[in-house]
Amino acid sequence: MPELPEVETVARDLQRWVAGATIADAEVRWERTIRHPQPAERFAAELRGATISRVGRRAKSVLLHLADGRVMTVALRMTGALIVAAPGTPDDRYARVVFRLADGRELRYRDVRKFGRIGLWERGGVPRPRRRGGARRGVAEAREPYRVGDVFARHGPEPLAHSFSAARLAARLKGRSARLKTLLLDQTFIAGVGNIYADEALWRARLHPLRAADTLTQEEVRRLHRAVRAVLRQGIANRGASFADYVGADGEPGDNAERLAVYRRTGQPCLRCGRPISRIVVGQRSTHFCPHCQALPDEPGPA
Repeated sequence: MPELPEVETVARDLQRWVAGATIADAEVRWERTIRHPQPAERFAAELRGATISRVGRRAKSVLLHLADGRVMTVALRMTGALIVAAPGTPDDRYARVVFRLADGRELRYRDVRKFGRIGLWERGGVPRPRRRGGARRGVAEAREPYRVGDVFARHGPEPLAHSFSAARLAARLKGRSARLKTLLLDQTFIAGVGNIYADEALWRARLHPLRAADTLTQEEVRRLHRAVRAVLRQGIANRGASFADYVGADGEPGDNAERLAVYRRTGQPCLRCGRPISRIVVGQRSTHFCPHCQALPDEPGPA
């Protein structure tokens, strides 16, 4: 699944290529891709004539800000990609939504496994019809998000933001007994970090993935803070890590997979100590680390 560096790469590409472009039409080919509004025909109709003012990112989603204040969110999930196609480019059978731009280009949302979701959110609120019947009195119903801020209300802070200091990380770790790997993957704890960059950050910080979060010293928290930001910046600089489906908005894979220290390097020598990289499963996720460099506190560590 694309993580922060991959999504940031796509957003930066789109900022250069489609900011200022007008959406002449939108064709939804897989209706379940559309999260909001429903039905898909309404989504397409509300986009016609809209101008993209800028493109950004929040967590693992691309944000296309429209000139009228609305925001379109694109969660790429497992196999999603946003690709800018020049006029005359052959059609793509995996394009689930096609945004036809006024200048003849197409912005294609490609998604082989159909897990991604796209939403169009109003600047303020949008009216929601009352549910008729079926709801028991006194039972609270889940409120549908209607602003882009609501979509990300439960997400944690952005790890590359200036406000995300080592002190802020320490405060969020305090009293948390969860394993470090599990916590780094929790999007309510920190936004945008996934399996690849969690493994890379823990290796760089010399911290075992099973270490309890509330056992870190101040120095270890500072190391983790530096490591998380460093591996994410490296990923962005190398245009993301491509193992299967991820590509940038130009349709080309990123180069960061070749520069990873532990992820998917099981059995290969640690780049720091030369001992073999190990793989375990934490929370049903493959986890790669060096048992020597990242020993638990009660185990022998680097000499």
